[in-house]
Amino acid sequence: MKKLFYLLFAVPMVFAACEDSNDGVDKPVEKTPVLKVTETTLDFTAEGGAGVINYSVENAVEGTEVEATCEADWVADLTVAETITFTVAANESEAREATIVVTYGELSKSVAVKQAAKGEAPKPNTPVFEAVTATVEYEWNVTMGEVEYKLENPIEGVEVKAKTGADWISQVQVKDGKILFAMTENMGDAREGKITAEYGMLPAIEFTVKQGAYVAPDPVVTINEESIDLAYDATEGSFTYTVENPVEGVVAEATTDAEWISNLTAADGTVSFTTSVNEGFVREATITVTYGKASDSIVVKQRFEGQNPDLDYYIYNIHTFEAKTRTANTWDIVMSEIHPDLGEVFSRITVQHSEDNAGLIPTGEYSTEDGSILVNTTTENGNSEWRYTTAGADITICELYVENDLEAHTSYIEGMFQIGSDVYGFSYEGAVKGFMYEELGDEGVTNWTSFSSRYSFEDCYVFTGTAEGFSLEFFIHEVGVTKNNHGTVPSAGTYPVLNWMYSTSENYCEGTNGGSKVNGIYLKSEGQVVIKETADGYKVTFDVVDANGTAWKGSYTGAL
Repeated sequence: MKKLFYLLFAVPMVFAACEDSNDGVDKPVEKTPVLKVTETTLDFTAEGGAGVINYSVENAVEGTEVEATCEADWVADLTVAETITFTVAANESEAREATIVVTYGELSKSVAVKQAAKGEAPKPNTPVFEAVTATVEYEWNVTMGEVEYKLENPIEGVEVKAKTGADWISQVQVKDGKILFAMTENMGDAREGKITAEYGMLPAIEFTVKQGAYVAPDPVVTINEESIDLAYDATEGSFTYTVENPVEGVVAEATTDAEWISNLTAADGTVSFTTSVNEGFVREATITVTYGKASDSIVVKQRFEGQNPDLDYYIYNIHTFEAKTRTANTWDIVMSEIHPDLGEVFSRITVQHSEDNAGLIPTGEYSTEDGSILVNTTTENGNSEWRYTTAGADITICELYVENDLEAHTSYIEGMFQIGSDVYGFSYEGAVKGFMYEELGDEGVTNWTSFSSRYSFEDCYVFTGTAEGFSLEFFIHEVGVTKNNHGTVPSAGTYPVLNWMYSTSENYCEGTNGGSKVNGIYLKSEGQVVIKETADGYKVTFDVVDANGTAWKGSYTGAL
């Protein structure tokens, strides 16, 4: 039998006074020692390992020692100190069991040590208490934290307790496998503190809490007003701003892209600026205040002279813009914007002018008042309108100004239109898709970006051409052409525009919903296409009319 002893510190016996009823003399009463052992059974795997038994002695008697013994030779290294420790050897055979007897004088407690057979798992009844998150880190301004622990096979009536010695950690609470705590914001260097958790007489576990060094928050600039609304003749304006977390040496700046706003200054929480008198439609601009990397913006709106207070005015922010010819002297301006509430909104303004086949809307002023901008009526419902998805409304009042620069091949177009009580203003500058910026003359369109011919199918060739603001696709049918004898260009000759024939009986250019188009509009059965061979290759001349009644003519000379 192996036996090891641990000598307890000598503790004087405690006596209590009582009065003898016979002689009145006080006599000491000795308290009885109490031996407590936390564990009753300890289970081990076949691999063995270290074991711990927790004990305590109440009313200790001087000179008396705690002893631990075990008769099994596979339980070794019994040591009695603040706890009783031992080792269990590996088991190479059947399951086995031994008893460790803990004694204190005449008092004793037994602890069963069970070891599984080789390859068998033990019953999980030994308490396990360990840290899951031994170290946690937080930013300087985080004020609540937590760590996790694992407790398996708890002992009835025993609770986990936690405490800290760090003065910046407080409100330490144990709840559902976590230890919750509060922290003060760290206004200095990085720091760390400890939280200690205990469970019965098992070894305590320690958690490390780290909190980063103080980091000054980034500056924040905030404009106090939601927007600025100026009269048409206002020459100055201002608004206020605030800066949180200012940085020494950093100053606020105000900027804008609007040419009608100038002399921007930002100082002492106020931005001031000057404006020019508004001689056009309602206008708006954005002013941005920056402070270091922080920024905030505000929209400045300026009314125009004579603005109706009963109407609402908006800037139409153009997303797409193009012009399409409808008849010899009628065009549609088609544009869209991305509306913040309605999505993509389309607007069509139908313009009628005095020139036929001008290739563009001539420079000038147009309006619903003088009839040069057409609106929808009961008999004609394809004119000016405003539409989004499946809803929309008629444009009732519209004014338009067009200025073309034929040399630069650009246009400036501005206008406004009314829908109910809403008035939209817009402007566009640049090349207008659909416009031709050259004087056509007797030859018509001659300045081609590309012009080509190809065999398409039995008895049919296709001419395609593109020029600035202009495109065509002519289906040319030639009698007798097959897939075995075709080239890339039809024979020289005249090809009148005719309705499509199921079986080609004469040479012709297909029209009337058959395929031939100018700027996407089918051709009427009018006009012709003439092909001639030249020293440079071929000359193609056309004089046709589209389904809108617009006459188109032009010529191309070169290789095909």
